[in-house]
Amino acid sequence: MRSHTILLSTLGFACAPIVASAQTDITHAQQEILLLEATPIGALPPIALPMPASRNHSYWAFRLQAGDRESPGESGLPAFAGCGGHTLFGVRSRINLMTGGQTFGSLFHDPSSTTTLGGEVGFGYAPNVVSGMAACSLDFGVPITISFGQTIRIASFLTPGIMWDLNCSGPESPSRPAYLTGFGIGIQQLGSRGLDVYLGVQKIYRRDSGFQIGVSVTYVRLP
Repeated sequence: MRSHTILLSTLGFACAPIVASAQTDITHAQQEILLLEATPIGALPPIALPMPASRNHSYWAFRLQAGDRESPGESGLPAFAGCGGHTLFGVRSRINLMTGGQTFGSLFHDPSSTTTLGGEVGFGYAPNVVSGMAACSLDFGVPITISFGQTIRIASFLTPGIMWDLNCSGPESPSRPAYLTGFGIGIQQLGSRGLDVYLGVQKIYRRDSGFQIGVSVTYVRLP
């Protein structure tokens, strides 16, 4: 099995509902949610694994992420996250570990379908999220992508994962692990071999966390 390193450029648009509050002070649980959703893993929509050139190739991709997100400020938590406020940065690496045959695709009688299993790890940073506190996150995920079609590929994906707020702003111990799941559907090879468009949904399993929905446009420079 050969491995290729590729670069992935992503443009994402997300709307992430979070808890609303009229209080001046926020609880520790709400602060945890804000910090978890402040970095790219919590703020940007999920995407599928890149389409493998063949079952003998294992792509190793790296992404540099940056963006802006609305700051909660001191008057409480917003009902929705938007643009502006604090910046966020991240680096992410993912690899296609295994690509198999039809599997689930056989249900649709498509001999060209593939099922790809991968792994990913990411680190994120966001300064001045709330009350001068910065957010630092570490996450691991196991993305699974099922693709159909020939010239244009339809890709459905699921990414269960786990993340931590590393508490880079204070002496307290890091927060407890937070489990999350991303899923969605997309179109790969849209007019170009490396151009993909995805609709992604993500949920962090905390009581005060909502569903994040976003659209991503990616270009993968394939070898």
